[in-house]
Amino acid sequence: MTKNIREHFIVTADDYGIRQTAEPILRLVHEGKIDRVAVLIHYVSVDQAKALLATGVKIDLHLELIGLLKSGEKVRESPLFRGINFFMRYVTGLLTAKKVEAEWRDQILRFQELFGRLPDGLNSHEHLHFFPAFAQVFIALAQEYRVVYIRFSRRGMLMGQDFILIGKILTMLWHRTWQLYAGQPFQTSDYLVSLDWLSDFQAFSRTLPSGTVELVVHLEREEDYRIMLEHF
Repeated sequence: MTKNIREHFIVTADDYGIRQTAEPILRLVHEGKIDRVAVLIHYVSVDQAKALLATGVKIDLHLELIGLLKSGEKVRESPLFRGINFFMRYVTGLLTAKKVEAEWRDQILRFQELFGRLPDGLNSHEHLHFFPAFAQVFIALAQEYRVVYIRFSRRGMLMGQDFILIGKILTMLWHRTWQLYAGQPFQTSDYLVSLDWLSDFQAFSRTLPSGTVELVVHLEREEDYRIMLEHF
């Protein structure tokens, strides 16, 4: 990948702390291939936090609801199952904005305690902050804790041809919450894409739109790790 193309990307490694993510993330951070790291705070050890701080990389908090949803720990989990599980817990009142706010606030405070400061940015596991009822909670917390960078994108999301159903759902949610985010002073990318949405990254990189693209990678996935080594 040429330097010119690389400059279009903000590369963010998700899920730091859970499963076997810390080692490959730290390795690629040291190699200069990662710009930001999204931390799952309930899964990060003291040593992992110290190692990440020592790199000087931007550290974001990856807000999650794994405990409330009873799903989301596996790297490969059926999107259909996740969607049905989320919907059932939401409509039955097991998942409310009040519970989400309490959980996410606790995660911010845990981050501050473990890392000795507030996060550089906020995003969420499985893009939960795109859901309208939780977008307002997310924005309010980002404002309260003066977070500078959020994952959203000014112009929308980029999808591979094979990522049709989930792509349509995420795009719909992006459009529904765009007005909530548009008037906020947060920094964000122009576009958002996850590496696992793309079947051919090399072809995708040849047709990049103008502007910055936040590229989300999950480095415990062999495919993502290989692409990062080959193209960055």
